[in-house]
Amino acid sequence: MAVIKYETADGPVEYSVPGSDLAYEAETDHWRVKAGEQNGRDVYEIIPRERVYSVKVAGNKTNISVVPTK
Repeated sequence: MAVIKYETADGPVEYSVPGSDLAYEAETDHWRVKAGEQNGRDVYEIIPRERVYSVKVAGNKTNISVVPTK
């Protein structure tokens, strides 16, 4: 299980997803979170690292620093 908390224009958001549905993309400096499916295709939220408050992944270490936005 993974939990990511981040800032949006409407306020803080928290996603709880399976650990396999959360990944950090070092090349783009963004987190990728599977947000569901549409028409049989996966839909992802792409979140800039600067907007992320915290990331918790049970059983895995991310080795990624999270910078609070406020």
